[in-house]
Amino acid sequence: MASAAPTGPLPGSAVRITVNGAPYTDGTGFTLTPTGGSVTIVMTFPFAVDRAFLETWLPKTAALTWTDDRTVRLVFAEANENLSFKVPETRAADNSAVLGLFTVHLDFPATRVVGEFTVDELYAIATGGSRTAATSFRIGSAGALTVSPDGRHAITYQAIAPPSAVAPAMIELATRASAPLAQPTAADGPFAFADWLPDGRLLIVGRNVWVGDGVGSAMRSIADASGAVGGLPWTAVPNPAGDRVALWGYNADGHIAVVDLSDGAVTRMAGPFRRYGADARVSLAWSRDGKLLAGIDSDSEAGAAKARVRIVDVATGQTVRTIEGGVLYVSSFPTGELLVVRDPGEPGAGAQLLGLVMGFDGAEHQRYRGGGWYMSPDARYILQPQAGGAGYSGFTLIDLVTGRTAGAGFGLSGAFGRWLADGRLVFY
Repeated sequence: MASAAPTGPLPGSAVRITVNGAPYTDGTGFTLTPTGGSVTIVMTFPFAVDRAFLETWLPKTAALTWTDDRTVRLVFAEANENLSFKVPETRAADNSAVLGLFTVHLDFPATRVVGEFTVDELYAIATGGSRTAATSFRIGSAGALTVSPDGRHAITYQAIAPPSAVAPAMIELATRASAPLAQPTAADGPFAFADWLPDGRLLIVGRNVWVGDGVGSAMRSIADASGAVGGLPWTAVPNPAGDRVALWGYNADGHIAVVDLSDGAVTRMAGPFRRYGADARVSLAWSRDGKLLAGIDSDSEAGAAKARVRIVDVATGQTVRTIEGGVLYVSSFPTGELLVVRDPGEPGAGAQLLGLVMGFDGAEHQRYRGGGWYMSPDARYILQPQAGGAGYSGFTLIDLVTGRTAGAGFGLSGAFGRWLADGRLVFY
């Protein structure tokens, strides 16, 4: 006998929903707190469901099981990028009833997901693999974030921005435990830098230069950073050996300072290193042996097109060469090469930057077009962010040994954080 035709859709509120055992009201939103566990959604319908049709609307990132013909259970990893979804229509298995639109909206306010991806996991995303790394953590985090090179800890802090009352805090990623540092306090901020040195110590630069152990205990102030640069520090870059840090802050004469991390001794370098815009900062980059320091200099604040790269001898403070032609920022690769990034003037959405890889002698070795370039510690890969139209952003992983790039493009909602010491990549 033919089943009865539907008489009209039931309201979406007719489905009973629980989230981790607590009742959920359709469309109202549900706030969660990270625990390190999973998120379980159970939906019970007023009739036996056409399972195949319903499953076309349910997230593929959840583990799905049917308790009976009316009840389905979804289990998400807490670090899943998106825990919200909508179901426009649910049909009865015998076609006797229809349920109208309902939505499930879950939110972890003031949190972010830290994903530590292997190279293979990133390549797999391009062919439909999971966008959630096998090693992922959802943590409470406000302000800037730096993950330690071993991927075990993270430090949050107030970066260059309007000051806040939030002190730097250390997070143990495996447990999600977070504790504010005793020193420095929020009053020493905003902070230009917080990261780990090669020997495992933690370096923080705010109004002062602070050094302590790898978990942020016994931090001590070794130098007056604001006094060294004649203003609030905006840029702080340690040398590869981790025994000195170069500082820049806006000042009238364009000088920078180098602080010895063993005793806090300050060396002033005349440069000049002057910003190219009122809202711009001067980036700095060390040579691998720590003998040369490159940075931006501009005769005016008329824009990056007229800026140059100035390279100075750290021992004498004298300029050894300049590289003209415009520059947005500089950085250095683990190979000891200098990266000079320029704006080639491409118009419109998706415009690419020009990255020139060169020696500190000014000789060009390679050039790229993209949104930035970050080399792995073993110099095997370069991660290249890609900009695109309509809000698209993604990344390309370039294998410098095999040249593999085809099919390596992938998109992630988080920003790139850093390469870890073991060759994994952090996004958040």
